[in-house]
Amino acid sequence: MMDEPITILGAGASGLSSAIALARNGLNVEVIEKNSHAGGRFIRDFQGLRNFGNNKVDPISEFEKLGIHLKPYKKIMRIVRYSHSQNFEIISNKNPIYYLVLRGKDKNSIDSQLASYATKQGVYINYNFNIKNNNVNIVATGPSRVDSLAYGGIYNDVNIDDAGHVILDKKYSPNGYFYVLPGAKKGEAEVINTAFDPTVKMNHLKILYNKGIKEINILKGLLNGATRKTIQAGIGCCTLLNEPYKNNKYYVGEAAGFQDVTAGFGIRYAINSGYLAAQSILTGKDYNDQISKKFGSQLEFEHKRSVNYKNLTNDDLDKLFHSIDERFGHELTIEEYESLRGDI
Repeated sequence: MMDEPITILGAGASGLSSAIALARNGLNVEVIEKNSHAGGRFIRDFQGLRNFGNNKVDPISEFEKLGIHLKPYKKIMRIVRYSHSQNFEIISNKNPIYYLVLRGKDKNSIDSQLASYATKQGVYINYNFNIKNNNVNIVATGPSRVDSLAYGGIYNDVNIDDAGHVILDKKYSPNGYFYVLPGAKKGEAEVINTAFDPTVKMNHLKILYNKGIKEINILKGLLNGATRKTIQAGIGCCTLLNEPYKNNKYYVGEAAGFQDVTAGFGIRYAINSGYLAAQSILTGKDYNDQISKKFGSQLEFEHKRSVNYKNLTNDDLDKLFHSIDERFGHELTIEEYESLRGDI
């Protein structure tokens, strides 16, 4: 075992995935977290782990092959997508469309699960402490800049089943979308508005959110009689570093810009990049090259998809949704939807 510890800055999904892989192979690992709990960016948050568009790789199974066993709180088999005046459903009868996971302080969050695995492997997690990243081996500090914003809340007494809802209306969500996810408890749901537009500030997104929940019919129906329990707000980074390994440091997760630039999915990127950084330390494999092989084509596809979406107006989205209905009907299989992902 090495006497000098590998130091990781950040105890989120990417940093803890690195720590687990390194400690399992006998290295001395210290994780430094400025907050009081793992996944310190989040107090309690619901997030989707996409089970399509991953080259037919189930992410939960993929993580298990890396030695990381995570328990989602729900499987989503149905998604309803809305434009300004149209909608269609995506239904899977076999595999989940999304796994839903908790983030943050909750004992069942994936951050808490990863922290528990890490400490069992002998990793020391130093909470409520911070240092500059020039003194660490792996930088896992989350977003390095603001490319996207999210604002909303968790509600109780919501009229929701086990479906996810995605609303594409640029009047309220500049180059982004509203989403509604069922929570871990009955009648609980998270309603979030997102903007993938660097000119939009959080105060403006908050105004758009409040307008949206009052004016968008599907949100009015879901939230009729509901009570807002918490306010949720956050940022995202999808600006890729040219070299995620530089100056003898490995940048993982959103610290390297690994996130879906259109939809904001980042958990799979976080865990895989953390693991690949650890493998580079253990084996000497080139981290930049491994990241390119693992994610290069998917990141490029997501960038092109983002450009396409930014060029669409609300009228364009309505026409596109109408054409989908004419081609497939109101209900699409997940395979039919995947064939459209370059468009919507």
